[in-house]
Amino acid sequence: MDRLRIAVAGCGVAARAHTNRLARRRDVRIVALADPDLQAAQRLAEGLIGAGPGVEAEGPTVFGDHVSMLRAVHPDALAVFTPHLHHFRVALDGLLAGCHVFVEKPLCTNVQEATDLVNVARARDRILAVGHQYRLRPTLKQAKQRLAEGRIGRPRLAVGLLAQPWLAAHAGGEDSWRFDPRIAGSGILTDSGDHLLDTLLWVLGTPALEATAIQDRLDSGLDVVTAAAVKLAPNLPATLAVSGVSAGSLFELTILGETGALRVSETLLQERLGDQPFQTIAEEVSGSAGDGPDFQVSQVAGDSIDDDFVEAARGRRFPSCPGDQALGTVKLLEAIARSAATGRPVAIA
Repeated sequence: MDRLRIAVAGCGVAARAHTNRLARRRDVRIVALADPDLQAAQRLAEGLIGAGPGVEAEGPTVFGDHVSMLRAVHPDALAVFTPHLHHFRVALDGLLAGCHVFVEKPLCTNVQEATDLVNVARARDRILAVGHQYRLRPTLKQAKQRLAEGRIGRPRLAVGLLAQPWLAAHAGGEDSWRFDPRIAGSGILTDSGDHLLDTLLWVLGTPALEATAIQDRLDSGLDVVTAAAVKLAPNLPATLAVSGVSAGSLFELTILGETGALRVSETLLQERLGDQPFQTIAEEVSGSAGDGPDFQVSQVAGDSIDDDFVEAARGRRFPSCPGDQALGTVKLLEAIARSAATGRPVAIA
């Protein structure tokens, strides 16, 4: 079996996590790394030597820009881990070079660029996948399934919450670009909040039609808190709250239906039928069997977002988050930001 030759653009914190997972696969070869900071690319290349069968003994070849890398290496796939503002250009060049492309979330910082990438990928018959890995969480997959089965009746209200010590956790060092809205696109809403938005749209399986929002921003314009009211099709209200100045972390989605309710996080799924108390349906139990968590619902062993992309690029499955679905999340992100800036509701086409 031929190995999938993967090149990487952007060699920071995210790239280290993703490439270490890719390196463990025998059907992958990480052939090249590109970053304007050559030292960052070199450090990543050196760190990958010996990381697994997906890296040759001499390590990946290092480049100072992705264009030179694509021309020299001609990879089968390109993984994009650059700052958000650069996602569009790098991903577009990868698609035009004939690569399947994985983009760390968000797909792009605006709707027009995201739409263009989706159209180019479709025209060239290439996989365009986005790193919304929450779709792979067993509890969230089970919640989506139970909604589809009608377990709680017609959904009438959804409430989502994401809180993190985001501002403190990313201060200084390699992550400093996240604090520049001109490069990052916005603050926590785009950087982490898009996971909550994508989960909402994916679990409920319906697009957003309108958003009204308010935000608390730093003097630089960086959003650190967002509250939004969202109308989902056909007429389902949802409220979303995102905070990057929390003392702890929380991710939770509650869906109220006509005959019951679901409450789901990354590690816990609870269901209430009628007026009965919530019952635990699935729960992650840490340290029960070997290296990984144990779930009371099924999870494919080693099924990371990187494994998901490789399997899709090899034609074995559809990606968990294809570009056309990630476009819906970008539309909602843009509408929330525009509403917060103008003080008016924003319709979503």
